[in-house]
Amino acid sequence: MFGLALRTLRFRKSGFVASFLALFLGAVIVAACGGLMETGIRASAPLRKADSGHAVVLFSPVEQEATRLVSLSAVFGGIAVMVVVFVVGSTLAVLVQQRMREMALLRAVGSLPGQIRLLVVSETLVVGALATVLALAPGHAAGRLMLERFAEGGLVSAEIPYRAGWIPLAIAAGAALLAAVAAAWIASRRAALIRPAAALAEAGLQRRWMSTPRLVFALLCLAGGTALALVTALVMPGAVAASTAGPTAMLWASGTALVAPGLTRALIAVLGPPLRVLPGPVCRLASDNVRARAVRTAGAVTPVMLATGLATGLLYLQTTQDASARDAALAARGSVTVASAPAAVSPAGADANATVAVAATPDRTNATVAVAVSPDRTDAGAAVVLGARPAAATAPQAASGGASADAWINFLLAGTIIGYAMISLVNTLVVAASERREEFALQRLVGATTGQVMRMMTVEALLVAVMGTVLGSLVAAATLVPFRLALDGSWLPGGPWWIYLAIVGSVTALTVAATLVPVRLALRVPPAGAPAAP
Repeated sequence: MFGLALRTLRFRKSGFVASFLALFLGAVIVAACGGLMETGIRASAPLRKADSGHAVVLFSPVEQEATRLVSLSAVFGGIAVMVVVFVVGSTLAVLVQQRMREMALLRAVGSLPGQIRLLVVSETLVVGALATVLALAPGHAAGRLMLERFAEGGLVSAEIPYRAGWIPLAIAAGAALLAAVAAAWIASRRAALIRPAAALAEAGLQRRWMSTPRLVFALLCLAGGTALALVTALVMPGAVAASTAGPTAMLWASGTALVAPGLTRALIAVLGPPLRVLPGPVCRLASDNVRARAVRTAGAVTPVMLATGLATGLLYLQTTQDASARDAALAARGSVTVASAPAAVSPAGADANATVAVAATPDRTNATVAVAVSPDRTDAGAAVVLGARPAAATAPQAASGGASADAWINFLLAGTIIGYAMISLVNTLVVAASERREEFALQRLVGATTGQVMRMMTVEALLVAVMGTVLGSLVAAATLVPFRLALDGSWLPGGPWWIYLAIVGSVTALTVAATLVPVRLALRVPPAGAPAAP
């Protein structure tokens, strides 16, 4: 089977470019996160033990930053691996569906289900090995670049050097390959278990899509998203609700993706009839195509939903939090009181571990801040003066700095996920359009012009964009409404509306472009030669 896999890759190079690109970029991100994790681990210092009778500082600023760097790299790396499984799995599922007739013939001549799965896994393993090997050097450079950006954003100190050896690179390669093999194993399941006669009948149009594992995982994701949404709205206080709102978006998006074929059929039933009454055969033919190919259309709707829902949800989570913080700052301005008297601490005449406690009580805040002053972190001639007015002025600045760092992290995380969703969108649409070369050739042989085919595909692309936008907006609403309720009891997210319009416009334009470009290239081939085109 391994030799057959190599020959398949040789004659189907274009079909595996999408998988190679997704694996390459995923390995780059995982390798970069591995380098950052090793850098954070090496920068960490052991905790200081307390001496009797003296206060201690458990973590130095460098230790705190190193711990934060390890946590961030672990989160980014885990998300990258998860998204690789989704993106590569969806791409391979389309490729396997295109080759259903070929695999049915292999089953008919005596191939076992395990051999079919081994064929798909071997193909993916070859592509994945090449992608990960080529991604190691860019991944090392990307980790250094990310550390520099973290330092510029004030997230970590510029004193932390980038130190990444071969261990994180090896772990990144193994994680990327493992994700690729898992995606291939999932994608090949139906092709391996279906009977040869049924596979031949389904090679043209796929109608079955639901399976027991798919249903179980869909219910788990949707139930988890519902539970986290209730926890966000009813339990989590204020800005802390962001810690559950982010996972809520991922769970809602995953559950919706698993049941996307059923939701796509429902949306087609709603959008199809109005489209059929429009004049001209193009809209009617496009409506018939998406209805007959509902399961495969769902494969294009899903990445649109992921891009729209995750982009809207994650970006508006940050803008909503920023808007709520600004409103709270305006409400609390002028109402800060300091409980303790102004104090001055000089390293020359104070205990090495002196601590000054300040209680700040704005209108709706009751917090106590402990400030530890140590001479080894202070210039010998400096004096630290803390009073009512300086404390009131310094607190908003510190909060603003922390908020800007958190915003920088959230936007980086959102950009990583959105970028991968865009890659999945382009990959799926390009592969789906290349699959329909014979259909386009047949339409042209019976009299359709190139312009009519392009207009038909434009309508289909717009339908896909509309359905994906509707589902993505529902995912974003299920994430943002509980979060805003937890913040201030409002329903609408904070932030400008142009962000949502820009997301929808960008995803729609990308959907149309990723559909029409490969179609236009396919139409350059004469109709008689289209079936033989690679």
